[in-house]
Parts: sequence; structure tokens; C-alpha cells
Amino acid sequence: METQTQIAKEIIIDIAGAEGRREQKVKLLPGTTARDVLQGLKLVDYSLNKPKGGFFAPNDIVYDAVPEGGKLYATPGKVEAGIA
Repeated sequence: METQTQIAKEIIIDIAGAEGRREQKVKLLPGTTARDVLQGLKLVDYSLNKPKGGFFAPNDIVYDAVPEGGKLYATPGKVEAGIA
């Protein structure tokens, strides 16, 4: 039987903002949404960029979209229902 530590992925979130950029490591579990990631980082009014362009909607699942050790970008600006 697998445990959560075996199925968790660690990725990097590159956060853009007024203070410049910073990187934060994040652990993802299956079912983790863009909203979960942003709330966990306490990023209000930010969006997560999809690896191939566009943005994740708040309820989009992030886990399958990024490989272990991959990177996503958080940028200021909120996305509602997938519309920037």
C-alpha cells in the first residue's frame, strides 16, 4: 500500500511580485487544485500559469500537469472560471 509521501510530488513555484521574484518548494498530492497551492502559499489575487500557456482555473487539478521537480509560475492577477 502506498503512503502519501510516496505519491506526493515536490515542485517549485516561482512567485512574481512587487518585491521581485522568489521560489518556494511545494508538495502536491493527487487532487491538489490551483486554489490549494495558492492558499497554501498565502497568495491572494494570484494565478498559476499552466506549463504550456494560459492559467489554471481555481478548481483545476495541478498534480497531473507538472512532473516531480517541475516548476510553475505564480503571477499577480486573479483568474475566475479560467478567464484572465
